[in-house]
Formats: sequence, structure tokens, C-alpha cells
Amino acid sequence: MRLKPDQLSNHLAKGLAGCYMVYGDEPLLQQEICDAIRSKARQEGFLERDLFHVEARFDWQQITASDQAMSLFSSRKIIEIRIPSGKPGKEGSAALSQLVAQPNPDNLVLISSGKIDSKSQTAKWFKALDAAGVCIPIFPLEAAQMGRWIQNRAQSLTLNISPEACQLLAQRTEGNLLATAQELEKFTLNGPNFAITADHIDANVGGLARYSNYQLVDTALAGQASHSLTMLYGLKEEGTNAMEILWVISREIRLLFNLVNHPQGVEAGLKQERVWEKRKGYLRTAAQQHNRHSTQDMLRQCQAIDQCVKGVGNANAWDLLGALIMQLSGHPIR
Repeated sequence: MRLKPDQLSNHLAKGLAGCYMVYGDEPLLQQEICDAIRSKARQEGFLERDLFHVEARFDWQQITASDQAMSLFSSRKIIEIRIPSGKPGKEGSAALSQLVAQPNPDNLVLISSGKIDSKSQTAKWFKALDAAGVCIPIFPLEAAQMGRWIQNRAQSLTLNISPEACQLLAQRTEGNLLATAQELEKFTLNGPNFAITADHIDANVGGLARYSNYQLVDTALAGQASHSLTMLYGLKEEGTNAMEILWVISREIRLLFNLVNHPQGVEAGLKQERVWEKRKGYLRTAAQQHNRHSTQDMLRQCQAIDQCVKGVGNANAWDLLGALIMQLSGHPIR
């Protein structure tokens, strides 16, 4: 069974499942969801906890032994398994499938992992967990969701935050939810019901945003040129490899080329390319800004940047990436 993070409270109020799988690439949300499950489990008498970190050459027999072991104190037990890579491997897949196929009623299984790609979600072990327990996927909050999250977080800390302050905090810490939470907690030192203004955020919160290559591309496709450049150079400061960014951008430009040149139009192209519903809006916006000639020109730029990154010529790869991002966002540098 799949649950959204905001559905967990209602679910736990009705009781515990025997197994939980919490996965995604937002550490703070994952930690808080696991904390809520553990807290409910303690209330239900799960007083012991065996914790396993799955790394290279991990011995999966440890988990089988823990599941079968009799409790020393006749209490129920949490078996917590952390899989940062999201890939348990052949032996791990078999162990996890067995764990939920023959559940021990005195044990609660709590599995947390990094992002699990769509291919891995079709594997037998994942399907077994999904059928036997509760799977909770976690996705990074988008800019549109950040405002509500910040308001709710501030309220839980007995803080008041103005809409302008909320917007500025989201901009300063975008993509780094842990930093957002930490900045709000600092304001609790001013006492309950402290009113946070935009001036407070401006004076106390530095640039803590953390971006991804995919967020960068979506922002450019949406036509947000200035924000795209901010994200590009933010990625540079974080040490992101220029070739990694180029790979994502060039792939998206090839997709855009196929869409604007589709004989039956953009909508038919989106269907044929099996574009995720959530991303169709970005590509529709970009398709209105581009045509065969502009997409071909951007693909030529990608080739030039590729050569530059490999040491051919004296141009600055990041400057070329900046120019490419500007053109992709519909604001080419003349």
C-alpha cells in the first residue's frame, strides 16, 4: 500500500502495519516520518530495536537471525534496515522478500532508503514490500509547496512568519529543507510567538539553497532565466561537474527538438515520448519559445561545450553553459 507523507498521521491513528518502506532523497522528511513510526511502535510495546546499515558485503543473514531470535525481555521488537543506495542486491532482495512473506507478529520491520528508481520499483522485493506493508515515497518539495511547509513548520514552533519572509526564506534555502528547518529553529530563541519579517530573513539567512541538475533544466524550460542562472552557478559552487549538467541539458534539448518537430504537434509528441504528466507544463512552455532552428542551434552549442569540457579550445565551459541556459529559457544572449 502506498501512502503520501501527509497521510501518515491518520494511518498511525488507526494502528500499525507490520512493515514500512520509507524511501526518497529528502533526508529531513524521511527522518521525521521514521521518527513518527518508531514513536507509535514504542506506544504499542515495541521496546527493543535492532538497527542494520546495509553497505558493501553486508551479511543479510544478520537480519534473518534477528527476525527469528527470541526476545530477551518478552517485548516486541523493531527491525530497522537502512539501505542508502536503494539497491539491496540479489541476496538482499531474497532476504527482504522472505522477511515479509513469513512475518513475525512480534516484530515491526522499518526500512529506509535513498531514492528508488522506477526500474527497481518493478523488482520482486519491492513489490513484495508494497503488498505486505506500507510504502511511503518522499519527494523534494517544489517551490510552490515550500511556502505552506514553512508556514506549518513555523506554527509548530509557535512562531509567526509574514508571507514576504516566508517567500524569501524559501528562496534562500530552496532545495535544502534541513537548512530551512534549522533557520526557523534559530528564531525560537527569541521566545514564543516571535514575528519573523523579511528583514529578519535578509539579515540572518545566507544563501543555503541546494539545487539539482533536473531542477535547473525545469526552471529553464519554464522560462525563468534569472533563477536558472542562479541555480547553475549554485551548482558550480557546490562542486557539480559541468559534464553532468551538460548531459541533463542536452538530453532535454533533444526531447524538445522531437516535440517541436513532431508532425502531429507538441501534444502528440508528449504522448509518444511518454513525458511524465508533472513535466508536460515545462515542455509546453519551452515549445512555445522554440522551433527547429533554435533547438538545432542549442544542440550545436551542446557539442561545443562538450569539446570545451574535454579541453578543446580556450573558452570557459561555465560561461557557455550560462549562455545555453539563457537561450533554453527563451532569453538568448545577443
